[in-house]
Amino acid sequence: MRQRHIEILTMLLLMLLPGPTALAQAVPADSVVRDATIDAQFDTTRDGGYWKRALMHGKLNLRDTTVRYPGFVSFGVKCYRWFDRYLNTYDTTYIVGTKTKWKFTVKNSNWMDSYSGRLTSKRVPVMINSNITSFFGVHGSYEGLGLGYTINLNDLLSGHKIKNIRWEFNFSTSRVVFEGYYSKDKNESNLHHLGDFRSTFKSQKFKGLSREYWGGYGYYIFNHMRYIQSAAYSFSRFQIRSAGSFIAGLHTSHQDFTIDFSELDDEMRKNLPDDRLVYRFRYRDYSFLLGYGYNWVCRPRWLFNITALAGVGYRHSFPSSVEGRRDLLSISYRVKSGLVINRKKFFYGFQAILDGHIYHTSQYRFFNAIFNLNVITGIRF
Repeated sequence: MRQRHIEILTMLLLMLLPGPTALAQAVPADSVVRDATIDAQFDTTRDGGYWKRALMHGKLNLRDTTVRYPGFVSFGVKCYRWFDRYLNTYDTTYIVGTKTKWKFTVKNSNWMDSYSGRLTSKRVPVMINSNITSFFGVHGSYEGLGLGYTINLNDLLSGHKIKNIRWEFNFSTSRVVFEGYYSKDKNESNLHHLGDFRSTFKSQKFKGLSREYWGGYGYYIFNHMRYIQSAAYSFSRFQIRSAGSFIAGLHTSHQDFTIDFSELDDEMRKNLPDDRLVYRFRYRDYSFLLGYGYNWVCRPRWLFNITALAGVGYRHSFPSSVEGRRDLLSISYRVKSGLVINRKKFFYGFQAILDGHIYHTSQYRFFNAIFNLNVITGIRF
């Protein structure tokens, strides 16, 4: 049992190895081979314990088929080789690796979300958007797996309680890309339009908007041999020749936003369609995505990407929503662009991302959009 536990822990450690070194020379497993050029402390005898010694010295090559592993570890290594062969192959005349495994980035995000539409069958117009808030985030990754954390700089620098938090997750290969996010915000917003009230230059401050949303994307890159999404957004590869690809995937998202008009003065309340003061829209989407992405290598070490995706699918409205439980059509889209400048180990990125969702029924019609502008710098090692 103890040996089994050791094998399980070892397999997990293998996932954190740096990239494979050059392939070892094929040698019969039962022969004794020593390399005089290797540090004398590293015993290169190709016996059953070689893989442990190589692992401890950072010299284990997972692609070397002459290395013997115990049963459970052998299964993990075979999974790694399949994963590497099937998901991370590409045409090196278009895409090259960075020759690094670790990456650390610092990111400044500037965020705004907007909600516009009509209330009830009376079609009373309403438009609200958040202030443009600045976020600071750090992100670390190993190979294609990354994790980041972002906080609201406006609240942090002013000493106020942090009311906006965003988590991000991404995993990318040449063939598939996964992204996840979570955000919660209760900051003050701006009311631009409500019934007969319409502000062109000066909006009214509004504290009644709260929102929480999470979701995930999964993409498949059809032309993955020549086009790679991560070159522009996660900086894990270099695109050296221009190329594009059709993209298909799935998207799930959970939207929960509440508009509370109870703090409006009596004059503003006259613009409401009825006596209802609180409108909550809470729903979950399951969508199929289809779109296209293009990487333009405008000059050496410079890359510009544009990607557009449209989604259609099923929407489930929860009982706590203003219209109760309903089955609806889900319509959404995502547009993003990125500019990357590479300088040796350092890189600099600029990204603009727009996520939109359309909510449409006989009683309510809403378009909510999330705008994000990122400025990123980082180092690969």
